[in-house]
Amino acid sequence: MGRPYLQYVGDRSARYCCRSCNCDVASSSALLWEGIMGSRQPAVLLRETVNVERCGEERRERLSTGRYTLVDISCRGCYKKLGWHYLCAATPDQKYKEGCSLIEVASLHIMPARPQEPEAPAVQHRVAVQC
Repeated sequence: MGRPYLQYVGDRSARYCCRSCNCDVASSSALLWEGIMGSRQPAVLLRETVNVERCGEERRERLSTGRYTLVDISCRGCYKKLGWHYLCAATPDQKYKEGCSLIEVASLHIMPARPQEPEAPAVQHRVAVQC
C-alpha cells in the first residue's frame, strides 16, 4: 500500500481537520448546518469535503428526519471513520442533504483562518527629465 494522495482546502477561511492525523477535511465555508446529531454525537453537515473516502456498502436507513441512502466515510490520511455521506433522500424537503457529508464534531478540530499574505510594496521608478 502506498502513500495516500491528500488534498488541501484552497481558500483562506478556517478549516475542519481530522483530529487523528490533522489532515484537511473541509473549509468552514462548506458548512451547511451545525448542531445536527450524528449517530451518537453532535455533528456538522458539510457541502464539500476533501480527503474522505467511502468505507463500506451503501445502506438504506430511517433517521429522525426521514429515510435515506447512506454510505460511511473515513479519513484518507488515517482511515478513521468520520461519519456518513448522504446519497439519496426519500422526502422532497430533505433533498438538500443529497451529496453532503455528516461528520461528527468529536472527529474534527478547527484550524483558524490563514492570515492574508501582505502584498509586496510597489516599486516606484523615478524618471529623470532634462529640459
